[in-house]
Amino acid sequence: MILYKYRELVATDSKKARECIKQLDYKNNFYLLQCIAQTYLDESRFEDDSNVMRREVNFRKWRMAEKYIIDAFSIDSNNAEVLYTMGEIRKLNYQNDIAIYCFEKLIKLGINKVAKQEYSRGRCFAKELLNDAKFELYRLHFYENPRLSAKYLRQYKKGLDKGINSIFKPLKKFLL
Repeated sequence: MILYKYRELVATDSKKARECIKQLDYKNNFYLLQCIAQTYLDESRFEDDSNVMRREVNFRKWRMAEKYIIDAFSIDSNNAEVLYTMGEIRKLNYQNDIAIYCFEKLIKLGINKVAKQEYSRGRCFAKELLNDAKFELYRLHFYENPRLSAKYLRQYKKGLDKGINSIFKPLKKFLL
């Protein structure tokens, strides 16, 4: 029940979502630690109580996200959401090699394996997570390796054409 409440709140009120998770025994649970990291990550990127992106990252919040995701990663470095959140956190601080590693490892897991993981949200979410990882790789390789970047963008768009959801909407807003 608390995870359901967290998932309802996380997109609109990360502080309340984090309070839900902290009611649980989270210290040795990779998924709950990842959830906490996600709330701090969101707060590092967005202004308080809004969906307006910050001009600059709030590094105090970023460091809190980093602390929790490292704990989660040390417990389970193969969980899809842990990998995705770790990739996002590392990308935000220009630690691109680690971000690339996380997103590539996530894609290698594949939809079926991700969909069957503990705390999984099913195949549709697995497809979305993997497709969004391809978009992140498009962005991460854009300047250093344009051909590889273009390959990931094609794969991402193919996923969209198949009806896979994405957090990167509208797409034009996120293209480099």
